[in-house]
Amino acid sequence: MAFDGRQAIIEIDDSEKTVYFDTYRQKKISGTKLAPILGLSEFSTPFKVACELAGLYPGDKPNKYIDAGNILEPVIRNRVRNICQTVLPAALGLPEESKVAVEEPAEKELCGYDHFHNSKTFGGLVDGYVVVNGKRDSILEIKTSHEREKWKDADGELTNVPTEYILQASLYAELANLDRIVFAVGFLEDSDYDRPKLWCPTDDNAVIIIKDKPEMKGYMEQAEAWYAEYIKNGFTPEWTDRDADVLKYLRAFKGPGKKR
Repeated sequence: MAFDGRQAIIEIDDSEKTVYFDTYRQKKISGTKLAPILGLSEFSTPFKVACELAGLYPGDKPNKYIDAGNILEPVIRNRVRNICQTVLPAALGLPEESKVAVEEPAEKELCGYDHFHNSKTFGGLVDGYVVVNGKRDSILEIKTSHEREKWKDADGELTNVPTEYILQASLYAELANLDRIVFAVGFLEDSDYDRPKLWCPTDDNAVIIIKDKPEMKGYMEQAEAWYAEYIKNGFTPEWTDRDADVLKYLRAFKGPGKKR
């Protein structure tokens, strides 16, 4: 029988709205978990992330949005590769003669699902790098979205990147000692999620957005302090109503000798 992370649960304390767990399966903070830890995510919560980092909760089940993102990541990366020499020099403020290319990320199975082994606390997988004259220049971050309005600035231009995505990519930029991010975004219609393999990037449904990495020291220090307080000590932050599905999953496990 495969290991079930819920075996590490010591107690689900309803009075404190906290889960206590054994600490032997701790995971690193990836880019997608940074914003939730800081309370800046509309998709996840500190409690949910704590359960994921402790190995108690495996994460969201696949759905059409996750599936489409996975299917289209190499498609969008290939588009960036095809247009990088004509579009990116000007967008990055480089001389016209600069040689720009896209570097594929190391395969996740070959790197232990982590591209940043030099950090004990932070890690994750990048979508690629933009290389200028043979040297890594920027993190390549690929996104798919069906909410085009969220990406519009005050002038209606597609230059706004949600804070959660900025923090995700900026963590990887910090770990890679790079200062900017090239966001490659594909905008899908609702019907595209039913047949994502038929979607093709064009100038109308795909954009490149360049962002400088913000100062990450404060964010990372907050996240490290949170990690030390909760994950290393074996308990979660308080759950909220947003965590009902995660809590239901945890309670469904009937392990021996544990207080639930």
